[in-house]
Amino acid sequence: MEIKQVLKEFGLTENEAEVYLILLKLGYATASEIAEKTQIHRINIYDILERLQERGLVSFVISGKRKQYEVLDPKKILEIEEQKKENIENIIPKLLKYRELGKNPQEAVILKDKKGIKNILGEITKSKTEVLLFASGWGFKENFPDYYLIWHKRLRINKVKIRCLLSNKSKDIEVPKSLGYKFLPSEFTFPSTTCVFEEKILIIMWSSFPIAILVRGKEISDSYKEFFEILWKIAKK
Repeated sequence: MEIKQVLKEFGLTENEAEVYLILLKLGYATASEIAEKTQIHRINIYDILERLQERGLVSFVISGKRKQYEVLDPKKILEIEEQKKENIENIIPKLLKYRELGKNPQEAVILKDKKGIKNILGEITKSKTEVLLFASGWGFKENFPDYYLIWHKRLRINKVKIRCLLSNKSKDIEVPKSLGYKFLPSEFTFPSTTCVFEEKILIIMWSSFPIAILVRGKEISDSYKEFFEILWKIAKK
């Protein structure tokens, strides 16, 4: 295969490959000399030489008032290719992870009304997995006084296991028997109530007009589950 073609496959443009080969034959040369030999305009020659320097293929020396360019050891091409290969090998695990994310896309929905939040709370009572709860005082009862007891009853009927983490600051709160719970030191406070179930995360900001975010995604739900287990180990009954 022709040398110039191989250099182009390496990633050089037609003009870059031509300048590289001419400079290799000349040894040392100024931009003007390279332009004369290649018939490429001198303004373009400077751009080409700069790109070749950025690739690590060309360097220059100042001789008197003249800047002379030279090609570095051609073996440098092999070193660059080896580095490229190493870089690609290093990112393969991340690429595979992104591929998995593509198969399991994440989705987020904002719920701005009590009806929407109530519907998701209803989904929790049918969860096929254990429910993990980071509670911030749990404003459920205040916002859904009629549904509160029904919700806990459905959890028991459907035999949904639920574990809850509370701050010591919330020890005065009456905790329903359907919850398995532990207390974290007072410095642990949750700004919102977060409920992890199946491959979903429900985050509720309680107020007179509560707002919630529902996130669906395996990777992020797994991260929350791991975080919960870490805190569960240091929490106390």
